[in-house]
Amino acid sequence: MKIKTIEIRNIVGGNLKGNTENIRHIKSLPCLSVVQSVHGHYEISLNGGKPCATEEGGAFVAPAGTSQNILHHNGAEGYMEAQWVFMNIIVNDLFEFEDLFDVPLLLSADAREELSESISTIGNDPNICKKYAAAYRLTDLLLAHASMKNTVYDHSAILLRKYIAEHCGEKITNEALANVAICSVPHLYRIFQKNFHLSPRNYINKIRIEKASVLLENSSRSVAEISEEVGFEDPVYFSKLFKEHYRLSPKKYREISLSVNCKDEVKK
Repeated sequence: MKIKTIEIRNIVGGNLKGNTENIRHIKSLPCLSVVQSVHGHYEISLNGGKPCATEEGGAFVAPAGTSQNILHHNGAEGYMEAQWVFMNIIVNDLFEFEDLFDVPLLLSADAREELSESISTIGNDPNICKKYAAAYRLTDLLLAHASMKNTVYDHSAILLRKYIAEHCGEKITNEALANVAICSVPHLYRIFQKNFHLSPRNYINKIRIEKASVLLENSSRSVAEISEEVGFEDPVYFSKLFKEHYRLSPKKYREISLSVNCKDEVKK
């Protein structure tokens, strides 16, 4: 497939510096993650696979929707320093980057300087133009390490996923989804089972919960406010589904995220 356009959306950047030895974080996100261990290293596995370790200065890449099992390790001086970016990369106005490309789980420390500069700019520079310029540089780096997938795509499924990602904070009916896919409601269920292995409602809830996890990590809004923003009318029901998905309540998930992301800075 020829790449005609690349659009980057929903950029979130962050960093940590502190004593995080043996803190484990399990999550899945509705976006591509690129995480660099500047000092110290990570043990990372995706979807229950074999754990791999980043080099100091190296990075791992996690596609959207994958289960990340992350274990933190301090460097020699007794602290860990890391930075990351979450983003959606849309190719040819329709496909997620992960639909078309396989990227190795680990990126070599050989790319440390370019990674560090790009991710730091995304996370820290207030200039929006510089943020997006850095995000495109990072995308170019990912493409240099990627291989094109040899896949036949179900365009109905791609359209449905795109619609849900853009409207997950709204009420979404099966009839609206059937109109997107230009099919009957019974056939809609077959599309979801074949491509997502979930019913339409369960898939929508999965996307909403993953979006909520990003907001819990990167905003100070209350659980009730986040629940409403991602499309749940009942915060109690939201909390129940969130706990089923992550095995943690939203409050506990945020506490663990803060224990990783907001450690007291190491004193020189």
